[in-house]
Amino acid sequence: MTESLWDVTAEQLLARTASADPTPGGGAIAAVVGAFGAGLVQMALAVTIQTADEAARTQLAETQTRAQRLRGSLAQGADRDVEAFDLLMRGYRMPRGSEAQRTERARTVADLTASAAGHALWIGDHCAAGIDLADEAEALVKASIVSDVLAGRDLLRGAGLAALRTADVNIAALESSAAPERHELHDRRAVLVARLSEGGAPA
Repeated sequence: MTESLWDVTAEQLLARTASADPTPGGGAIAAVVGAFGAGLVQMALAVTIQTADEAARTQLAETQTRAQRLRGSLAQGADRDVEAFDLLMRGYRMPRGSEAQRTERARTVADLTASAAGHALWIGDHCAAGIDLADEAEALVKASIVSDVLAGRDLLRGAGLAALRTADVNIAALESSAAPERHELHDRRAVLVARLSEGGAPA
């Protein structure tokens, strides 16, 4: 993929998401939504810092910087999810005429599936970190703008759950092939479920 999801208009991104094109899928859109959630938290901090006293500015600025970094990471994660899917589809298209080719294809597909699952969990982990950050920001921002922090937190939680759904599809595929990576991914998934449990994460 040469074009970033962030190089198109919001209308174009929405149309592409709704089209028969398999990308962007759940993982990429989860990252997009998570980035917007982090952006709302960052905005509330940025507004608050404008009129904050000197004592409060240091903590506000530090929290704002963390929100900015998280937003940037999730934004990049959207494109990485599309790339991971494209690579996996390329793996499925590998030749399988001979036994050697089938073995190589199976190994490559398993590796790429594990990578895709790991990236979806990475998105979920970053969304969970954003929820923690929103919890901190809620106590720091102006009362008149707390709603934006709460909205950002809701978006981050929903995005984390969506990323978890995407990871589950790939983890299930690894189960059927008994890939060794599935054990580590299961452990990471369990941790993420606990972090997102307030939002009704799947068991």
